[in-house]
Amino acid sequence: MDRLIDRVAMLMSVAAGLVLCFVVALTFYDVLLRYLFSAPLRGRQDLVEMGMVVSLMLAAPYTWRIAGHISVDLYEAIPIRALEILRRLVVKLLVAGTFALIAWRSIEAAEDAVLFGEATNMILIPHLPFIRLITVIGALHALVVLCETYSDFRASGSGRQDAGA
Repeated sequence: MDRLIDRVAMLMSVAAGLVLCFVVALTFYDVLLRYLFSAPLRGRQDLVEMGMVVSLMLAAPYTWRIAGHISVDLYEAIPIRALEILRRLVVKLLVAGTFALIAWRSIEAAEDAVLFGEATNMILIPHLPFIRLITVIGALHALVVLCETYSDFRASGSGRQDAGA
């Protein structure tokens, strides 16, 4: 199960990198057009904003899997094993709950996007596909964290070292 999760997260991160490369290339091209020909790309900001949403959401599960997120450790671990396990469980459940909440709220946002026809300012890119992407990836990220939590606590219950640390 962990290998499948790792592969899915890796593929999502590769897609995030490709989107980010597109955003960088688009920005570079826009700068060239702006300064060499005084003709900026119309809608570049809309494309960059939507591309960053996609890139961020696609990269989040992989960042979680490799513990690449920024954190501040006030201590390495609680000396009492049961309390340390409880602390890790609470943190992982909070992360899963947060991404589940993001998915749930984006379902409501999708309804509003349909109702009001929400789109970007310049070239009117509809928000709906991006909101649906946030829904799917938010739910997937919550599922990744829950599966990882299950694997970790199954391993810690059998006396093995934590697989997710």
